[in-house]
Amino acid sequence: MFQPRASILDYTHLMYQGSDRIRGLVTCFWAVVGAYLVSLLVSHYEHSGEILSRDLADLIFSRGKDLVLSDLALVLSTAFVVPFVRVLWIGRWQPRLLDPRQQLAVTLQVAVEVGWLAAWYLWQGTRGWPWSQRCFFALHTAVNWMKIHSYLSTNRHLASSLRARDELEQRRDLGSEETRELIRCLDAKLCRQTARFPATQTLANYAMFQLCPTLVYELEYPRTSHIRWGYVAEKMAGTAGIFCVFYVVVAHLMIPRLEKMPEDGIVLTAIHLMGPMATCWLLFFFITFDSIANGFAELTMFADRRFYDDWWNARGLDEFSRKWNRPVHMFLARHVYIPVRELWKAGSTGSSPALGGSCRTMLKTVPASVVAMAATFFFSSVLHEITLVVACHRWNHGVFFFSQMLQIPMIVFVDRIPWFKDQHALRNWSFWLAMVTFQPLLLCLYTHNAFVARAQDAASAR
Repeated sequence: MFQPRASILDYTHLMYQGSDRIRGLVTCFWAVVGAYLVSLLVSHYEHSGEILSRDLADLIFSRGKDLVLSDLALVLSTAFVVPFVRVLWIGRWQPRLLDPRQQLAVTLQVAVEVGWLAAWYLWQGTRGWPWSQRCFFALHTAVNWMKIHSYLSTNRHLASSLRARDELEQRRDLGSEETRELIRCLDAKLCRQTARFPATQTLANYAMFQLCPTLVYELEYPRTSHIRWGYVAEKMAGTAGIFCVFYVVVAHLMIPRLEKMPEDGIVLTAIHLMGPMATCWLLFFFITFDSIANGFAELTMFADRRFYDDWWNARGLDEFSRKWNRPVHMFLARHVYIPVRELWKAGSTGSSPALGGSCRTMLKTVPASVVAMAATFFFSSVLHEITLVVACHRWNHGVFFFSQMLQIPMIVFVDRIPWFKDQHALRNWSFWLAMVTFQPLLLCLYTHNAFVARAQDAASAR
């Protein structure tokens, strides 16, 4: 799954190892962004007499100390997974009910994960942070929950393999070729080059996983030979520069327009925000996957830098979801898609004794890949909706959830139209049209009440 490779838009990679044909295009993009930044600053100075608006800065830094301490506590609290695995699943003294192969182990894991996630989301609700800080903390909580789930699930499967291998070694027919082959297969699952389970169950191993820019736990990852400190400085400077552009676009173009939403309405506001929202979304992509992810990868010597694929060539939202955020895609593939697909196959082939013949017949009529895709979309939609509700302090009747789930019939519909399926350029145009129009509309729907309340408070204060 992991192998040494570079990000396809990483400027250092393009300069020394990549394609010369696209390097100039990347340079042109950042030159245009820089010119756009200067133009915005000059325009704002002409109208207000100040270079930067300080309203957004107050939202970001007003309770910064409380946010930093809470975020640090959030990250440190995830370390409970190491003693959890060592005591309950690897220790030799545990009761049989905690066998990692039994359903109780899965139930206990799910209960712990849900409790941890709910506790931190409830904690955020008590802090009184502004929306910018709530968004950051909600997203970081979701990221750390995915790391917890991957660590616990992967180690539970490894503990199951370890228990099965130990039981095979205690059998009397150890001399049979079949038993020796099973032991070799189980040993292969417990090893990754120089790392071997359960010796990897240490706080140092988990800390490295926490710092690596990945959401999928492995015993060992491909590594680089050294840290390029000049590259780290380049990514730090890139992060600061992109954040400045992001700040200016949000503060000078988006917030003033959102403040007029009570008068202009949702639709007109969304139309005005199509350009700024698309710009912010591209900047968010670069600061997250090109600057921060590559910077942490360099510091941890994490060699697999494939954090995204050519999502700009996507022919639909399903292809986009696979390509634009590969860490999340890999998490969903390993921990949702593949388990659901294998479970459905087991039920349809009769491997699950709890199912009757009529149930198996029904399961065979629906392909396992379709069920796994639907389950993955459902899980992703629920997680996104919960994160949005926590960040915005508003439930908008599940607009994001239903918009995500509507992609499933659209995908099936497109696959059944051969003419449209082969129109790659038209499908790419359709994808970009949907991205440019839907995102500002979604933003307006989830922030409408907040800006209406803000306008009412301002009117009553006069």
